[in-house]
Amino acid sequence: MCPIVAVSKSPAPRSRRAPKRKRRPEPDMSGVWSEFKSADAGQKRDELRNELVETYHYLVKVIGNRIAARLPRSIDVQDLRSAGVFGLMRAIENYDLERGTPFPSYCATRIRGAILDELRAQDWVPRLVRNRAGTYRDCTAKLQKRLGREPSNYEVGQMLKMTTAEVEKLRRESNLTSVYTLNQQDSDDDDPMALRKLDALMDKDSHQPFDQMLAKDLARALMTTLAKNERTVIALYYHEGLTMKEIGRVMHISESRVCQIHTKTLKKLKAYLDRLAEEKSEEEKKTTTPPKFRAIRRPKTQLN
Repeated sequence: MCPIVAVSKSPAPRSRRAPKRKRRPEPDMSGVWSEFKSADAGQKRDELRNELVETYHYLVKVIGNRIAARLPRSIDVQDLRSAGVFGLMRAIENYDLERGTPFPSYCATRIRGAILDELRAQDWVPRLVRNRAGTYRDCTAKLQKRLGREPSNYEVGQMLKMTTAEVEKLRRESNLTSVYTLNQQDSDDDDPMALRKLDALMDKDSHQPFDQMLAKDLARALMTTLAKNERTVIALYYHEGLTMKEIGRVMHISESRVCQIHTKTLKKLKAYLDRLAEEKSEEEKKTTTPPKFRAIRRPKTQLN
C-alpha cells in the first residue's frame, strides 16, 4: 500500500488593498472657540475669527474641488472657493458650542450650500428649465443606448408621454443650457502658443488675399479675352442669377445660342487661366533655380 502523505494547504493569497488615506488630524481649537464666542465685537474677535477661517479653510478647497469636478470647464474653481469662504464665515458666526456637533460636519453643509447658491445666482437659465433639460438628456441617452442610434422626437415623446411639439420645444430648451467657451485650447498642455477654438473660426467678413488675386485675374481675363456678348452672358448668368432662357430674351437670341456662348466662354477662360498659371510657374522656377558654375581647370605644373 502506498503511504499516505499529509499535504498542508498553503493559505490563499490575500488581495492587496489600497492603503487607506490618513485623515487630517483635527487641531484642538476649543480654547479659540471659547474666546471667540465670549469676545465682544472688535479687533480681538476679528483676529480669532480669521484664525478659525485659516484653520478650516481646507474644507473649502475640498468641497469646492468636488463640486467643480461635475461642472463644465467654463466654471472657475476659484469662484466656487470664494463663495465657500463666505459660507465658512457664516458657519463660524452661527456655530453653537453647547450642541456638541463637530464643526467640520456642521460647516461642510454650509459651505456646500453657499457654493450651490452662488451657482444658481450666476445661472441665467431657470431651475425648472435646467431640470427639464436634464430629463430630456437622460431619456435620449437611454433610448440611444437601447436602439443603437439617435432617437426621434416621436420615440422620446412615447417615453416621456409628451407630444412631438412638446419634445421639440424641450430639445430647444436643452440646447440653451449648454455653454461652450471659445478660449479653450484644443490640446490639454499648457503651451501658450497652442491653437484655441477662437483662432480656428472663419471671419466671413474679412477679405482673403487669395480671393482678391483670383478676382483680379478673372476681371483681367474678362476684359482682355472675352467679347462683349460673352461678358454679358457671364454677368447675367453668374451675377444677376438669370436662366439661359431669360438671358436669351434680354439679348434677343435663342436659348441654345446662349448655351453655346456660355460653353465657349468657359473654355476660353480655362485656357487663359491655364496659360497664366504656366507663366507664373516658369517665373518661379527661374527665381528659385540656383546659378550654374563652370569648373575652372588649373594648368598642370611640371616639376623639374
